[in-house]
Amino acid sequence: MNAIRQHKPGGALSYEVMDVPRPGPGEVLVKMDAAPLNPSDLALLAGGYLDRSYPFTPGLEGSGTVVATGSGFLPWLRSGNRVACSPLQGRNGTWAEYMCTSAMHVAPLPQQVSMDQGAMMLVNPMTAMAFMHLAKKGRHQALVNNAAASSLGKMLIKLSDSKRIPLINIVRKEEQVIALKKGGATYVLNSSSATFKEDLAGLSRKLNATLILDAVTGSQSALLLDAAPRGSTLLAYARLS
Repeated sequence: MNAIRQHKPGGALSYEVMDVPRPGPGEVLVKMDAAPLNPSDLALLAGGYLDRSYPFTPGLEGSGTVVATGSGFLPWLRSGNRVACSPLQGRNGTWAEYMCTSAMHVAPLPQQVSMDQGAMMLVNPMTAMAFMHLAKKGRHQALVNNAAASSLGKMLIKLSDSKRIPLINIVRKEEQVIALKKGGATYVLNSSSATFKEDLAGLSRKLNATLILDAVTGSQSALLLDAAPRGSTLLAYARLS
């Protein structure tokens, strides 16, 4: 099979031919159809995200069809299914013609969901749903997210609206402010604005936004915490800076 490979952290990618893997007990072999490129994939390629041995095949999610299975009831149940899938940690990923993974790491796709849509069903949607679960579990009255123009950010806007939890969205450009407001966001702040810090502090305390979702980190983490109400929690989930 053909696969994308990386031989060292931050190293160049190569297009290589390698043996098709064989599924072991509890595993399935997926003939890949589509795989996206997420910021988490870029972090993985840079060497600063998750442990792995080299060389390895990148790709943290994708879609395809289960064409072979190892032993076990769940692998048998998934045989022939169109699925969204993700690799086992430390194992080869989705940027290949085939991927071997646990049967627990695949989710059957309804017929109305295309392979392209299914390829992006896990990383961002599951993360957005987890954030909303944490917000409800922690009884946070409002949230802050500083990567609001991303795919994940747009999902959070829809989910926070459906859960009736106010969300303060932070972007870097005025056109992003306009686009998010057109998309239904109520609170959008531009981090490039001269009054951003004061605006964030005032709005955060007005809404009691005590859960901060920080995808940027670096110097912005300190700014977010400085503007936050007392007793807030900052969750650093990426390092886009």
